[in-house]
Amino acid sequence: MSGGSQQASNDEIIIVGDKIDIVTYQGIVYRSMIEDRLSGGQFLVGLPNRKGIFMNAVEGDDVYLVFYRESGRYIAQMRVIAFENRSNVRYMWLEQMTQAQKNQRRAAFRLPIEFEVRIFEEVEDKEANQQTIQKKIQINLVESAMSRDLSVTGVALLTKKEYRLGEEFLLELHFERTSVRVRTRSSHEDSSSMMQLTGAVKRCIPWRTTKSFNTGMHFLAMTEGKSDNLAKFVLNEQQKQIKRRRMLI
Repeated sequence: MSGGSQQASNDEIIIVGDKIDIVTYQGIVYRSMIEDRLSGGQFLVGLPNRKGIFMNAVEGDDVYLVFYRESGRYIAQMRVIAFENRSNVRYMWLEQMTQAQKNQRRAAFRLPIEFEVRIFEEVEDKEANQQTIQKKIQINLVESAMSRDLSVTGVALLTKKEYRLGEEFLLELHFERTSVRVRTRSSHEDSSSMMQLTGAVKRCIPWRTTKSFNTGMHFLAMTEGKSDNLAKFVLNEQQKQIKRRRMLI
């Protein structure tokens, strides 16, 4: 295991008791805590959950572990290696694949651009067996909206529905006419024209005189790969827009 043998600063060391986020390659964020650790970079965590719904993971899945220090936000790639039950509580063992690195924040330049964003919500499956410990979820489409602008930290949308501040949703960004590419190792890979992220509502106000809302979504726990791809895409599209304006002069 590569990450365990490298030297790390104190801030980069994951310790028992750390509250963590587990982020899937689809960008879905789950909460958990470090319960135990072994030498060699193996960590025991409570089965991660999101709004009381447990993560559906299998051995061999790759995920990102995010933890926080006063100096910033750190992220490391992990692999699910085993599951364990203790006193009717389900736990998951993770093996660290990369050394934790500080997640650098970029200046959030906002690019005016229109593309489709599909907004999904997670709801508990009411028909699921009530005797099962693990809750089942359904992913329901709430609406399809058009973007107004985009940055590496969020997206502004024109929505038909009004949302509460802090609500979290799964987002599909459809770049049908763009060249943004996101490479993942999940079974549901982002394509060259679509990216999946989790977003939280930070603004929702009536839009002018229409029956629409100016809704701002802040991206949660983005991986470095997706952040890098978005940054490159925003920069490339900005340069294209500048060239088009120059041609009109």
